Amino acid sequence: MDLKRIVILSYEEIIERIRARYSRANKSEISRLQTIYNIVTSSTQSVEELSDVLRGLHSFYWKLIEIEFNRSNVEEALRCVTRARRLSKKFWEKYRYLILASTSRESRKVLREGRGRILSLYKRCRRHLLLLKNLIVYLQRLPSINPEEPILIVAGPPNVGKSTFVRSISTGKPEIANYPFTTKHITVGHRDYGRFKLQVIDTPGLLDRSVEEMNIIERRAIAALGELKGIILFLIDPSDQSHLDINRQFRIIENIVEVLADKPLFIGINKVDIASKERIEEALMKAEELKAKGIALNIYKLSALNREDASNVVDDIVSKCKL
Repeated sequence: MDLKRIVILSYEEIIERIRARYSRANKSEISRLQTIYNIVTSSTQSVEELSDVLRGLHSFYWKLIEIEFNRSNVEEALRCVTRARRLSKKFWEKYRYLILASTSRESRKVLREGRGRILSLYKRCRRHLLLLKNLIVYLQRLPSINPEEPILIVAGPPNVGKSTFVRSISTGKPEIANYPFTTKHITVGHRDYGRFKLQVIDTPGLLDRSVEEMNIIERRAIAALGELKGIILFLIDPSDQSHLDINRQFRIIENIVEVLADKPLFIGINKVDIASKERIEEALMKAEELKAKGIALNIYKLSALNREDASNVVDDIVSKCKL
């Protein structure tokens, strides 16, 4: 289903629709009540559509939702609106019958009571409707990733050149700046190999701490690393520009080994054009230790600014993984 077609209205927006239509409704009480019922049900039909989408959503997207919204809050919101839709139908049927069985004077009182009971159902869902409205806007802004197609996830500490690498080898255009945590969200580019397109995912930077201690921005990267069946390229910055020393950069890999499970992991020693020979050798030695432990499959030296360098790395990874 096309998420862009799903529009969730807030309680206030539903009330505005009712006000706009109510004054133009047929003067009969039955017609006015039907106007209210039709508007609240048509205005919340999209919640049912959203519920269907969420049921079929990949675990990666659910992880992102949990980070931003809390899954239990989303499920509570869906239950509230679903209940309101179910009960409003019952109230509509009940009060339509009572109006038909009432005198002219009584029918106006019955209308007020029925109108109040229907609207109170949705008023109780006010904060839930707002949450779902924000959720669908959030989902519409997420990048489209096909979990069944080949994926390369570019990870590493902040400011090691992940976004530069993604720009160099794919259609992705992540923001680049010379300060940490420039990348705050997941972005995706593609590299065409003819028989398939490689999805190249840029992730926010990770710091040297346990997964449990990571902030919201880092947890978005962990969602991609943990939930997507992809190849991992972990970039290291051995230059003097790095915000973390080499030991701490490699310790990040050890911190997330369980998250990565058995995904193929490649290490890229980036910024070799500006790093000293000694620091490059230190990084290579650390990488070789991980390779000897079976954690890393291969090691590359590169400058992500050099498109040929970056392309050679990704092409070799694709070849080794036999994509």
